[in-house]
Amino acid sequence: MKISILSVGRPRNTHCASLAEGYLRWIQPFFPAELQWVPEGKDPSPARRVEREGQDILKRIRERDYAIVLDERGSQYDSPSFAQWFSGRLSGAEGRVVLVVGGGFGLDGSVRQRGDALLSLSCMTLPHELCLVVLLEQIYRACTLIRGIEYHH
Repeated sequence: MKISILSVGRPRNTHCASLAEGYLRWIQPFFPAELQWVPEGKDPSPARRVEREGQDILKRIRERDYAIVLDERGSQYDSPSFAQWFSGRLSGAEGRVVLVVGGGFGLDGSVRQRGDALLSLSCMTLPHELCLVVLLEQIYRACTLIRGIEYHH
């Protein structure tokens, strides 16, 4: 099963970029995983920017993919429950498991509609660069919990 994290805009913060790449490397021995980037919209109107980013996101999600869209209205889990839930998604998906992280202005409704699941990392609003790091860390944590490797305390 392949995991693909689809994010709007590359992290500008070098610390976030480094952390994201590090967690991705740690995930790859467990599952094939990749980061894909959708360019940030350039339109001065946030609504048109989000719409354009949404179109670009939807072009990269295949019909057989299981899309998990990060959204503050999504389901929340503690780490062990997330690991169990995520394991079920990995074993039950026909295609890739694609996790979608929106940009600074959020996600277009069409992306949420395409999502097979909505996932919230927190009730609080997080910068999308930090959201990417937290997501990757939780995926790595889930991998270690699934395999019984000591990491989660």
